Amino acid sequence: MTGTRLGPYEIVALGKAHVRTGLPIFTHNFVYKADAHNDAMKAAMLQLDILESVGVKPPRVAIGHLCCHDDPKAEIPIAIAKRGAFVGFDRVVSGVQILPDEKRLQMALALLEAGHANQLLLSSDFSFERELKKSGGAGYAETLAVFVPKLGAAGVSDSVIRQITADNPRRLLAFVPVR
Repeated sequence: MTGTRLGPYEIVALGKAHVRTGLPIFTHNFVYKADAHNDAMKAAMLQLDILESVGVKPPRVAIGHLCCHDDPKAEIPIAIAKRGAFVGFDRVVSGVQILPDEKRLQMALALLEAGHANQLLLSSDFSFERELKKSGGAGYAETLAVFVPKLGAAGVSDSVIRQITADNPRRLLAFVPVR
């Protein structure tokens, strides 16, 4: 897993490490400005292209920060999901206001409507002390306590929510080490 801004050579090295170890990969799409749709699509696809070029299978990869783009039809997440990779909505925290939750919700619903519930991952990727509970923020539970209920209120069934919050992460993180 990586949270750094990696260039193509580092992504190749990451992919080769995966092939040797079997560990899952969760990248961050380094383009995460709300208005940078085309650049974000290129960056996400490039990461997946590079990883596949060294033998990584898309179902072992999650491309993150895909919830940070103003992409109402979820074109980027759907394109990634169609290739077989997981879609990381890993900035589903109200304190990181790149996009409001309503726009993230709209994208998540579009991804689900396109038939990709089995590839959506939710998490709280933040690094600001002000977002911790002890500092008055919502804390790490915000994804489950705030965003997931919004999915339910929008009509997403309990079984799909369970798939997204429990089954999908379990599937990505399960691995048998390569020997």
